[in-house]
Order: sequence, then C-alpha cells, then structure tokens
Amino acid sequence: MVVVLLSYIYIFLICLIAGVAIRKALSRFIPIPSEERIGITGIVTTGIVTLTVYAECFSIFYKVGAVCHALMLTILAIGAYKCRKEVSALLIKVKKRFRSKEGVVCLIIVLISAFYASRGVFHRDTGIYHAQAIRIIEEYGVIKGIGNFQLHFAYNSSYLALCALFTMSFILPFALHTMTGFIMALFTCYAACGLMKWTSRVSHTADMARLAIIIYGITVLEYLQSPATDYGAMYMVLYIMCAWITQAVEKKDDADDIPVYGYLAVLSIFTVSMKLSAAALVVLAVLPFILLVKKKMTKETISFIVIGFLSFLPYLVRNVIISGWLLYPAEAIDLFNVVWKVPAEYMKFDANQIKVWGRELQDITSVEEGITVGISEWLPIWWEKKRFYEKLLLAFQVAGAGAVLLNLIIRKVRKKIRADVAMFYIAVFINIAMWFFTAPFIRYGLAFLMLLPICAAMDLAENIFKGKAFLRFAMVAIAVVCFGNWTAHYLKVDKNRFSEHVKDGYYVTPIPFPDSETERIDMNGIIVYNTVHEDDEVNSYYNCPSSCYGDMMNRSEPIGTTLKEGFKAK
Repeated sequence: MVVVLLSYIYIFLICLIAGVAIRKALSRFIPIPSEERIGITGIVTTGIVTLTVYAECFSIFYKVGAVCHALMLTILAIGAYKCRKEVSALLIKVKKRFRSKEGVVCLIIVLISAFYASRGVFHRDTGIYHAQAIRIIEEYGVIKGIGNFQLHFAYNSSYLALCALFTMSFILPFALHTMTGFIMALFTCYAACGLMKWTSRVSHTADMARLAIIIYGITVLEYLQSPATDYGAMYMVLYIMCAWITQAVEKKDDADDIPVYGYLAVLSIFTVSMKLSAAALVVLAVLPFILLVKKKMTKETISFIVIGFLSFLPYLVRNVIISGWLLYPAEAIDLFNVVWKVPAEYMKFDANQIKVWGRELQDITSVEEGITVGISEWLPIWWEKKRFYEKLLLAFQVAGAGAVLLNLIIRKVRKKIRADVAMFYIAVFINIAMWFFTAPFIRYGLAFLMLLPICAAMDLAENIFKGKAFLRFAMVAIAVVCFGNWTAHYLKVDKNRFSEHVKDGYYVTPIPFPDSETERIDMNGIIVYNTVHEDDEVNSYYNCPSSCYGDMMNRSEPIGTTLKEGFKAK
C-alpha cells in the first residue's frame, strides 16, 4: 500500500508536468481551455493522454522499458524547467487544497483507492491477457501478428501501453499495477470536490454526473488492482461527459465553449483507442467543429482535427502490426494484406463470440447459431439473467429516455433548446444504442447507463421546478431512487472485500500479478510459453510471450527465426 501511494504521487507529478508542457505547446495552434474551466484534473488528464500516446509511439519502435522511461523523464525535465512558474503555481494550489476540507476528503479517497489497488482478486481478463499484454509491451513493444498467437492480444488498447509505462519493472523487483487505482482516485476526487460546492449552484444536472463518477468508483472498487481496459475507458468517458455537461449548464457565457468542447472532443477521439466500445463517443466532436466553422476559424479547425487524429494514429498503427487489421475485430475495414494478418474467419468468430456472450447465449447455443438469434429471442434470455439491481438500472434507462423527451418538449415550447446540452444526450443515446446492439455486457456501457437516468431526471426537475431548495432535495431523491439498490449492493461487496483483505499484509508492496504453471515450447527455434492448466485461464505475467490457450497458439507459427519477426496463421 505504501508503494502504491508513492506511485500515485509519482504518476501525478509526471502527468501534471506533461499536461502543463503540452498545453503550453498546443496554445500556439489552438485555443486551450483555461485552468479555471478544467482545473488540475483536466491538466493531469491532458498529461495522461500525452504520455499514453508517447508510450504507444515508442512501443512501435522499441520496448517500453528503462530507455523509454529515461527519455520521458529527460523530456519532462526540460518541460518542467521551461514551465517552472506554471508547475510551481499548480503545486502550491495542490498543497493548499490538501489543507482544506476538500483535501481531507481527497486524502480519504486516495487511501481507500490505495488499499484496494494493493490487494484482492484480479479481474478475470487480467489473468487471460491484460498482464501478459503489458509484459509483451515491456519486453518487445509490439510483435507482428501476436494476435495469431492468442486472439486476445489483438484487442489493442492504448491503456495497456500506459500501464506498461508505469509498471517500473525495469527497476523494481516486482511490477506495479496502480494505474486504475490512480485514475479512480483522480476522477473521484474531481467529482467529490465538485459536489462539495453543490449548495452554491442553481443547476445540479452536472452534480448528477459527478455523482455517477462516485457511484462508478464504488462499483469497481474491488478490482482496482487490475489494469482492466474497461475501467480506464469508462472513467475517461465519465470525466469527459461530466466536464461537458458542467460547461453546458454552469458556464457564465459562451466565451469558453470552443476551447472546452474542442479539448473534450480530442479526449473523446483518444478514448476510442482505450476501448473500441466507446467509439460512438466521437459524436461529441460535431459541436466544436460546427462552432469553429461558424466563426471561420479555419486554422484552428485544421489544428484540432490534426491533434485529434495524431492522438489516435498510434493506436491504428499498433492495430495493423499486432493483427493486420486497422480496427480489430471490425471486418468491414479491410485495407491490408500482410503475412501476419489474423485470418478473417478467426476474427469474425471472435467478434461473434463477444456478441453472443454479451447477449447471455453462451450456455444454450454455439457461437455460430447464437449470432443468428433474433432480438425477440435473445432479449428475454438476456433480461432474465440480469440480477435485480441490474434490472433496475436497465429499467431506469426507459425512464431516463422519457425524461429527455419531456425536456425536449418543454424546451421547444420555451424556445430554450441548447446545442451543447442536446449533444450531451445525443452522445449518451447513441452510445447506449451501440452498446445494446453489439455486446450488451453491463460493464461495457456502464458509464452511459449511469448518466442517462440521473442527469435526465435532474434536468427535468430543473425545467419544471425552479425552487433552489427543492432542487437540492430532488438531487438526493433522484439518486436514491435510481441508484440506491445498486450502490447498496456494491457497498456491501466492498465491505466484504475489505473484511477479507484487511489481514492480507500488502501494506508495503502490492499484490503481484497472477502467476501460473507454464511449459516451454520450441516453435522452430523460438521459445514461447503455454499455461499448463488452461482451465484456470491465467496467463503468466512472468514468462513472455505466453498463451493460456494452446489451441490458439498451435494454429500459429513464427514468420522467421526471431520473435520480433512475429507470428502468422498456419
């Protein structure tokens, strides 16, 4: 736990410096949001995105290890020197905040985060591929066609590159896995500090988005030790949407619209690289594009487009190297014919399997048959397998949609329809629709499922009732009605996990990545590893490259005589 806390401090400082430096550089090309509008959280988030893109780019050419880290520190040292006044001012603000009531709350959040990030049971997918994918990035960067070796490695995520940048395994006797905990602490502190000022605001719609971040934190608390791509992406989605609705309903004027919405649009494009299931989030970019065109800011428009594209480009390049596809597992975009390309039939089966599992059909039919089942057949099965608190969450989506419709009618009558508020709900609806018709695992779309009912209900209350005191009461009532059962369930889970793990002893160093018994396999002179007990579905972090599915590995072969030359399908 001590090491986890130290890593939080280190990551925070590194990301803060990176955020300040890149903002100063970008200010020459685009209007950037003021510190007042995005706060320290926005600056640190900018740093996170910058360092993620850096790690992705570096991995294309070399492993993300000591050299990568040393170069990063050298560049940031120069940046810190050139931006020393700005960095110093921000650190003073952080110091002052930790001496306030907000600081006490943030300290509690950080300690809770560090406790859960240092112990517990890893997410199932971390054992299957997250940890091993991170190790591959650390040892090799990218390996051509590694998706053939185990299909899960084709699920490219920029988040794993970021995690690899901060495992510190090149200098520590163990690998850190604290990034999810850090992101939880960062965004939960952002939400909590915002909520502490709720009595000073007339509108509370953004407060409901802040509350969604806190509830999400409670939901995933037991898995903070896992570098799971779902959690990183959903936290980023929640932050973007919360910052968007905050600007929309709490701004004094429209002066900051282009800087703030442009910034959030770039973040939305980047977030797709963390998890492809968030692809529809890019619809947010439409509004700042329209605003820029209306103001005839051609140079700035081009700059925003280029910056957004560059934040996403390394992800595309890594996709092609890892799987041979531009967007795996999207069969529709077939541009490359490289020797290491994952066969289309494998990819199609993989994509269909995700859909079948998401629709809860895996126990009653094969993937080939399940993918042909119509919505009228799979929907009742899917619904029946949901637990009570999940059914409540899903039922409230209908109520939330109804609230949005009523809001639209009221605003149209009053002629007060606002594009930025409308875009918030459009993004939510499109993402929920995409989630539902592709792979409706609750965790894949949880951010949007949380935002719709509570934000729409609060928005409706504000449109109907203008009394300030009533709105404060409404905020609490809406939260209890929509998420009382959900939150109570996960608070109970978190309490039980705390009781189970309080005596685990990880108060100095964190729990190590899961390990498994492996066997060495010679593939034409190249040594690889395979998990002996495949039913456990634990892919050892400690041997690389390793697969926990022998059948996947056996249908691939090396391209050449060295590992870096990659793998191809037999």
